[in-house]
Amino acid sequence: MAKELINQGESVHTEQMQDIIGTPPVWLYRWGISLVLAIGVICVFISSTVSYPEAIQTQIKIHSVNSPYGLSIKDSATLIKILVQNNSSIKKDDYLAVFETSTGKKSIKSPINGKLIYAGVIHENEQLHPNQNVFFIVGENRGFYGEMIVRQNDIYKVKSGQTVLVKLRNSVDDQRTLDGVIRYVTNDQLKTGEYVAEVDFYNHNNESGYLLLRNGMLADAEIITAKATLFHRLIKSLTIGLK
Repeated sequence: MAKELINQGESVHTEQMQDIIGTPPVWLYRWGISLVLAIGVICVFISSTVSYPEAIQTQIKIHSVNSPYGLSIKDSATLIKILVQNNSSIKKDDYLAVFETSTGKKSIKSPINGKLIYAGVIHENEQLHPNQNVFFIVGENRGFYGEMIVRQNDIYKVKSGQTVLVKLRNSVDDQRTLDGVIRYVTNDQLKTGEYVAEVDFYNHNNESGYLLLRNGMLADAEIITAKATLFHRLIKSLTIGLK
């Protein structure tokens, strides 16, 4: 008898628990659904405002529009006197050095305004070979452009007018970037099957990065092929996945 009472008590207790579990409070439905909807709206809003453009990673080589002007002596000569220090600013027709050749002493003038750079290590009383570059002059009005390699698989995405973000290597703070735009893309392939795109730089966008450019410098480039948000990228990925 006692056993039957215990079993009946357990049965009643179990039925009460099932009623509680099986019938959640109304407020839980109301606030739970509202919370889920609110989180969904916030996620959509954030993903719609966060920029996440489609981009292609590649490398770029920097070229100078005005290559340094080389100065040399046609004949064998002895460097008698150096009149200008390395990396000095010079004006057109400034005297730079005095040489002694088989026909006598000669001086060399600067043909343009710019900055004088020694062509290696040079000393007074040094013997110079014919046509040996002694100085280089970097003109005042310098410009740069980039030569960028585009892989064959990416060529259909790359077009003239697209933005290129350039990150300079080995810069002082490792954060120097430069903005550019694709001027044109070649139609002919290289022997490697790749294409070449020319990039113009705009120094007014980032003067600090532009001043660090040097002829022959290598940098990392990011071609922005399409402007998009995080939401658009997610939708595109889902669409591709369903297909």
